[in-house]
Amino acid sequence: MLAAAFSLGFATPAFASGAGPVDAFDTAIAEAKSLMMADSASALALARDAKRQVKGNSADARKNRLTAQWLEGEALMRLNRADEAGTIIEAALKETARSFPDDKLHADLLRSQASFKAGAGEYGQALDSFLSAHNRYKALGEDRSRAIVLQNIGSLYSDARDYERVLRYYRQANEAYPEDNALALSAHNNTANALKELDRLDEAEAEFRSAFNVAAGMESPLLEARILTNIASTQYLKGDYAAAEDTVRRGLRIAYQGAPEWRPFLYGVLAQIDLARGNLARAQQHISQTFAGENLTQTSPFFRDFHDTAYKIYSARGEYKLAAEHLAAFHRIDGQARDLSATANNALLGARFDAANRELRISKLSAEKEANEARLSSAQNQVFLLTAVIALVIAAFLVALLVLRTVSRSRTAIKTANEKLTYVTQHDGLTGLYSRDHFRTLLEKMAADSIRSSNPAVLMFIDLDRFKQINDIYGHAIGDRLLTKVAQRFRSAAGPQAEIGRLGGDEFGLLLPPGIELGEAVVIASDIIDCVSEFYQIDGYELSVGASIGLTLVSGDTSTSVHMTNADLALYEAKNRGRGMCVTYEQSMRQKLEDRSSLESDLSNALENGQLSICYQPIITGSDRSVMGYEALMRWSHPERGVVPPSVFIPIAEEALLIDPLGAWMLRTACTEAARWPEHIKLTVNVSTLQLTNAAFLNTVMQALASSGLTPNRLILELTESLILEMDDELEQLLKSLKSLGVSFALDDFGRGYSSLNYIEKMHFSMIKIDREFVQAAAAGSRRSQAVVTAIVSLAQSLDIDVTAEGIEQEGQADAMLKLGCSCFQGFHFGHPSPDVEQDSKSALPDVGDNQAAA
Repeated sequence: MLAAAFSLGFATPAFASGAGPVDAFDTAIAEAKSLMMADSASALALARDAKRQVKGNSADARKNRLTAQWLEGEALMRLNRADEAGTIIEAALKETARSFPDDKLHADLLRSQASFKAGAGEYGQALDSFLSAHNRYKALGEDRSRAIVLQNIGSLYSDARDYERVLRYYRQANEAYPEDNALALSAHNNTANALKELDRLDEAEAEFRSAFNVAAGMESPLLEARILTNIASTQYLKGDYAAAEDTVRRGLRIAYQGAPEWRPFLYGVLAQIDLARGNLARAQQHISQTFAGENLTQTSPFFRDFHDTAYKIYSARGEYKLAAEHLAAFHRIDGQARDLSATANNALLGARFDAANRELRISKLSAEKEANEARLSSAQNQVFLLTAVIALVIAAFLVALLVLRTVSRSRTAIKTANEKLTYVTQHDGLTGLYSRDHFRTLLEKMAADSIRSSNPAVLMFIDLDRFKQINDIYGHAIGDRLLTKVAQRFRSAAGPQAEIGRLGGDEFGLLLPPGIELGEAVVIASDIIDCVSEFYQIDGYELSVGASIGLTLVSGDTSTSVHMTNADLALYEAKNRGRGMCVTYEQSMRQKLEDRSSLESDLSNALENGQLSICYQPIITGSDRSVMGYEALMRWSHPERGVVPPSVFIPIAEEALLIDPLGAWMLRTACTEAARWPEHIKLTVNVSTLQLTNAAFLNTVMQALASSGLTPNRLILELTESLILEMDDELEQLLKSLKSLGVSFALDDFGRGYSSLNYIEKMHFSMIKIDREFVQAAAAGSRRSQAVVTAIVSLAQSLDIDVTAEGIEQEGQADAMLKLGCSCFQGFHFGHPSPDVEQDSKSALPDVGDNQAAA
């Protein structure tokens, strides 16, 4: 979330110098002001020192003391010591209002009071104080201070998401004092943020560019990087991905030179661009740089949109643990923002109404005062004046009646407008279901109801299956109409007792009140799935979607975020089990995530702690049963869990982005070991798709070969079929570069995925490894599997590629695969993975009888 207001320094008051050691006091005050933003603790010490230097009780001394108190309160606020700050500022303001009501210090203290009130969530009182400060600054001709206050008021309305008022106040601020670069920068940037929220993206980009021009003149890399982030984000929202990426690259160059704080957000925008382009691997790389070193439970509002992006990326890649963590973080920040917006909106609306009534009372009192003065001005015109006074009273009475009537009408209009506004904010504009924000409010209410009734409520998260394909094929207009029809079926299947919300895209939430039994809720969920799965007729098209549902019980002893995360976990499980079903949340799901998180933490230290090792499994030629190579396999010996299977820790390494350092270590170590083998023995090493998306991978391979002395033609990198699905120009160029070094490629587990024959031929694979399931089924006599193996062998022979049958556990399986044309074998029958490799390739083969017993 990048739409945060620039904060400005406080206005500098004039202060007297007639008491105490003047030079020392003036110096302390000046230094406190200069350090206020950068070093608030030092500013606090200087303000207190200045206050101690003030002697006597003359007017100048009291004013100096109050000035020091003002700065003391400002420093305390910046140090998050709000209670102390509020006490000091209120006391100083009370004294200043009594002794120096027309002085600029009075306005400064009102502004500080307003900032304190806003920080405490008392937006109505903050607005009153800001307006009072503004009026005093205006009377004193302090246009710069007045402009700052107008921007402060704009920030209040930004919290309330009243962006039209934000635009109005920042426009007024710019008109009040256009000469100041810092104020102009803030006005342009925050105006652009408001325009962006209003979806006026072209105007927003123009304002951001104006802000950048000002920042460039100020020679501030920090400001330049921040505004370039905003520009790139706006271009991304406009769909101009090429321009957005160029802007991000420009911002990163600046950030790496002098604005490291903005690197995470620039990488976040880059991840959003990658996601929009469908490049999930690169999107994951960039989003991981956004959250590197961040505690996901404590991230600031700046990260809100990037949590949503991370959730979508990790969900799309099936990494549900990380997806769930980011979703919970998004809900946390979004809920805080929603609560803040609601509080601010209500308070500011009340403050505006009070202000209107106050102006009415002032006008009435002013009229009465003028009438009294006119009546008493001259005894000679007493009769005339009395008549005039009576006339004025009657007029005032009539005006009051007219005003009251107008106010009554205004109240009715406001009530009607508020009702419409409430409906709009609480409902989804497309489906008429509840909005995400209001659905969360209903969930909180239902959790409270469950406490009173001692019965849990039910929460369901519903995700449509195959909706994205329909949206992509038939267009968003058809997709929107389909969503509307789906919403109608939700209502029909769930019944009137259900509260239903659209959480975003094709994701929905459903609440059932306390008293509904779990079994009954599961039946309702099943009815929803059946109902949604029936065909839809839209514009002559017959469309079909499905639904997956995650269900959890809601009680008041757990937070809303936890309930939503639980429903998400159950939904993910429903998808994993094949979609089109309802799965009820179980504690084991969270325990599984927690266990995975613990393993991730341990894995991050496993290499340093010497817990990782490499074992080697032989690959045998079919003709003479000699060893042609070894596959390097990583092993993890956990100090408490024992041996952790690669099928468990490799996916964790990929999710946690530990695969790069672990893979680099494995490559270096295995190459060093293989360099001691006979020259004809090759080394095969498994490579993750994530490793190949890292631009440094080519250099990693080159360094491993150079440091070990292994010749490149002895190294075979095993790639999975999933890589081919993500093939792009950069990845293809990397493989070509590796090929030019002399490195070969093997296609692992062939037959399980969706390989492109075009890439198999283009990348000149030297080996295809057939998945063990096909091998064992074919050896057992399955005609279908035998046909698949025969087809693979025929393809490989035509391209001069060796075929390795994996999973050979018996001699009979090897004979069967040899008859089907496989040229190489691998499996327990020929050797278990071992850390020791025999130097003589012939002696590496165990006795067949012993091996059968071992198998």
